Amino acid sequence: MSKMFESLRRAEAARKKQTAPPAVVPDKPTIEPVPRLEPPISPLRPEPGLVAVNGMPVDFLRELGILKNSIETALGRLEKRSILFAGSAEREGTTTIVVSFAKLLSIQTREKVLLIEMNARRPALASRMGLQTRAGVTEFFAGAATFDEIVERSREGTFDVIHVGEHEPAKIQLHLDQMFPKLLEAARLRYDTVLVDAPPVVVSPETPPLSSFVDGVVIVIQCGRTKREVIRRSLNMIEQFEGKVVGLVLNRKKYFIPDFIYRRI
Repeated sequence: MSKMFESLRRAEAARKKQTAPPAVVPDKPTIEPVPRLEPPISPLRPEPGLVAVNGMPVDFLRELGILKNSIETALGRLEKRSILFAGSAEREGTTTIVVSFAKLLSIQTREKVLLIEMNARRPALASRMGLQTRAGVTEFFAGAATFDEIVERSREGTFDVIHVGEHEPAKIQLHLDQMFPKLLEAARLRYDTVLVDAPPVVVSPETPPLSSFVDGVVIVIQCGRTKREVIRRSLNMIEQFEGKVVGLVLNRKKYFIPDFIYRRI
């Protein structure tokens, strides 16, 4: 009898094994290819971290170096160069990026660097950098101040700055075609690299024309906020004035997995 029960038990175990549902294997995460815009996007993240030089985290400093190499590749070996930085829309973090880039150039090279603020809508350089000079770009445009009178040394003492002056965009627009080339010409006589902090492209009628006077344009994009259609529109507006876009900066990108994994994707 015991042998019969043992045979039944084995038969029942075999039946259950055959009818048991297969083990569930979790799906592998699907990695979607990231759509790319030309020129290549440089992801910049000025977040607190390990401080390297002049208060800049090492990872941020590394990404700025990549941006520098991309610009140099696009522009070639120019003895003098002028680069305009602008966001597609407001609050993209353009001023933070261009100030940091000016620091990088003045630290890593022996170039004389000048940063010119052209954003009369939301000026930030005077207060952010503790500038003492009252006159700025608008006063130069109006003939009320000379070039030497509006130039001031940055707080770090590594590059020079000209702030926008009076917060009146109309004065920038009115004298733009006549006076900005004169401002740029005076700057090129004294400096190797001139960086321009411009207002957002799609909401500022003066920015697309500004792009035609400089050697290259860098568009700053806030990750997860600026729509692709707005970016495309800003690029088209720059192209209409024959401006040359040499880089796109993806700012404030959040990484949800460790950086070393992103670098291997």
